[in-house]
Amino acid sequence: MDEVKLNVKALAAMKNWTIEELAKQAGIGYSHLKFVACGRTAMTAKDLKALSNATGVPIDNIAVE
Repeated sequence: MDEVKLNVKALAAMKNWTIEELAKQAGIGYSHLKFVACGRTAMTAKDLKALSNATGVPIDNIAVE
């Protein structure tokens, strides 16, 4: 069975945050995270760690695409 992978929009929704609030909580620039969310730029390992720390979701459960 495949693991559930949460994208940026799902991570924000899970916490009842906007993408802007998620970016702030994770210490990631809003423009960068917005571009990640719409697929215009790739997520980095640093982004994954920051999103995991901010949301409590394990890195393995965060979609990188």
